[in-house]
Amino acid sequence: MNVELPSGAIENFRSHLLSGFSSMKLAYKLYADEAISRDNDFAVSFDDFFHDWAQSNWELLVERVVCSPQESLVVYGRGSDYEVEAHSRVFFQKLKPTHEVICLAKESAIDFLTGASINLSKFDFDGFVSVEGGLYSIDCPLDHILFSEKDSTFDYKIVIIPIDQIKWSAKAIEI
Repeated sequence: MNVELPSGAIENFRSHLLSGFSSMKLAYKLYADEAISRDNDFAVSFDDFFHDWAQSNWELLVERVVCSPQESLVVYGRGSDYEVEAHSRVFFQKLKPTHEVICLAKESAIDFLTGASINLSKFDFDGFVSVEGGLYSIDCPLDHILFSEKDSTFDYKIVIIPIDQIKWSAKAIEI
């Protein structure tokens, strides 16, 4: 993996999410309205719909750019659940991640939720979010990053860091 590429590829991915967000939201509304109108059907949540879309773009715009054919990245956010937990990837579903995106603090990383300085090495990159009124959501301008505590399966901590406080990198996953 070329360690110089993640920064530009991830910024391009975020730019793509922003430029396509309104058309994706319209597609979700059309999909949800149609699903609700049918007997014995339901619409998945907006967050699930977004993560399916984001994962497909992650694989094409980030992973394919920064990884060699023998490498792959950890899924973006929750990944895609389009095939209901059969896999989290859109392409090459059986591919196991060899690398992860990591975020390093430029100077310090201050959690939006608590105001505390955070050691980002204890957290995994989840995805881009926006904040308003003390809450975070998947919406534009996607100018913050959601992180979850590493190696924690129950009662894990999340932190939200403004995007301008980090720099991007990637590293091999230790097995």
